[in-house]
Amino acid sequence: MAKPTVPQTMWRGKETCQFNPEHENTDIFYTDVKMCQEIMVVDHGPKNAHRILYEKALEYVQDQINAVDVGCRDGEFTRYLSWSFDHVHAFDYRRRIYFAMNINITKNKVTHYTCALGEHIATEYASGRGNFRSTKVDPRWKNKQQKVYTLDYFNFKDVNLIKIDVDGMDGEVVKGGMDTIKRCKPVIIIEEISSTDGMPNHNGVALLQNIGYNIVYTHKSDRIHKDHVMVPGLT
Repeated sequence: MAKPTVPQTMWRGKETCQFNPEHENTDIFYTDVKMCQEIMVVDHGPKNAHRILYEKALEYVQDQINAVDVGCRDGEFTRYLSWSFDHVHAFDYRRRIYFAMNINITKNKVTHYTCALGEHIATEYASGRGNFRSTKVDPRWKNKQQKVYTLDYFNFKDVNLIKIDVDGMDGEVVKGGMDTIKRCKPVIIIEEISSTDGMPNHNGVALLQNIGYNIVYTHKSDRIHKDHVMVPGLT
């Protein structure tokens, strides 16, 4: 049976022309702000969580060939990865215009895919939220179906860093990318959100620890959000 078509995003000219090259090597991003109808330009500063994690992870990366950004949203992390890596593969099932405004995609250093990543290839109803399966469905996404792929499906080579931030499906992403992870042994940045009882919202960290990964750095954004930098153990 033939493989399904790879969902590489094709950006229109009017979208790419909104990129501002003056922002390319800065911490300034286009973004949407709640309760505001206009596109905002925000300077996050060099101490923002994305840049802190990017710089910390680079301390453990030996080669800088390919990086994968799962849950790329508006390209806040993708931009930093594009500074160092030959190519970045960025995934988000929502085709967000801000991504094309924040990333110089005309350089062919970044490939964006409009799909979710999970444990199995499937077609599911999407929530339109950061968590693909959130019960709080965005009205614009009611009854919309979206393709879910696995990271292993893409058979990427020389993956040196993977960042996973998908608000709860992180463990599924790890399971669906286990062959890639074992083969390439990348540094991995993975988010955890703790519930009121202190339990994490996925088992991705435990899955990585089971195959020899260790936490070398943890960034706490607030009481419930944590991001871990994990590296493979010596073999």
